[in-house]
Amino acid sequence: MPIPRSLRLTALPLAAAVAAAAATLPAHAQTRDDRFILRLSAFGPEAELGFSGDGTVSDGSAQASFDFDERFDTSRSWRPRGALGFRFSERQALVANYYDFRRDETWEYGGTVLDADAIIGADGPIEIPGARLDARLALSLASLNYEYSFISNDTLQWGVGLGVTWAELEARASGTSGGTDLVDPQFETVQWKRDGFSPGLHTRLTWMPAERWYVGLEAQYLDTGWGDFLDEDGHFERAGLFVEYMVSERTGVHLGYDWFRLKLSDDYSGTARAPDGVDAGPFPYQGRITGDLRVHGPMAGLTFRF
Repeated sequence: MPIPRSLRLTALPLAAAVAAAAATLPAHAQTRDDRFILRLSAFGPEAELGFSGDGTVSDGSAQASFDFDERFDTSRSWRPRGALGFRFSERQALVANYYDFRRDETWEYGGTVLDADAIIGADGPIEIPGARLDARLALSLASLNYEYSFISNDTLQWGVGLGVTWAELEARASGTSGGTDLVDPQFETVQWKRDGFSPGLHTRLTWMPAERWYVGLEAQYLDTGWGDFLDEDGHFERAGLFVEYMVSERTGVHLGYDWFRLKLSDDYSGTARAPDGVDAGPFPYQGRITGDLRVHGPMAGLTFRF
């Protein structure tokens, strides 16, 4: 239905009056001294760990290819989470973040049977035994970024930054598998740990929709080839969202959700040998494996502005 002309004419000066009145209101961002912002949170992540890849195996005269894709889920466990912001000019700030993930898990693999047509030197189906894996995963990340805000007004601020990230990644596992006609029972223990620094990219958007309310979105990215964190090829990416309410001028509460992923790829090679008494092999193999750790979950905590 068209708007009557008289209503449109009345709305124009009314809108101008509202805009003029809003312009005279004190800006939200200037009503408190928030040069320092500290957020202390409890982070409740769950994770998915995946391994995928492909390769080839040979018996010395013929060659066959194979591939795999396995996923393992973890349960949720609450961990500490911290963020600090220091604004030293209207458009410039230092932003720091810290969080970690640590879980002890047990995974079981039921085994499978491979088609003999896909296996060199096989006279019938090949049974892959079931296995049990007791593992511990630990990932700690701390970052410090310089940020410059390209948009900075009363209610909206958006900036991009460059900084450095320290990361520590640890994996410990002990596994046992059953035996078959071609494979003896196995028990293996593996311990792997890496730590180091890497430059990274950062962006942050903060919106103040009403007095005492804040909504924030933050993202980070780094490539493992940029620093000395890992020798493997890969990247790390993170995104976080929070909603915050200031109970008083200096203290508030916040709720949010964080998500990050670490993806690594590397080449591998080795030699598989048949048990004693079995006239087969050895079987040299090689390929490329990709590990994918995805961590996500809610967070809640206190905010301090001063």
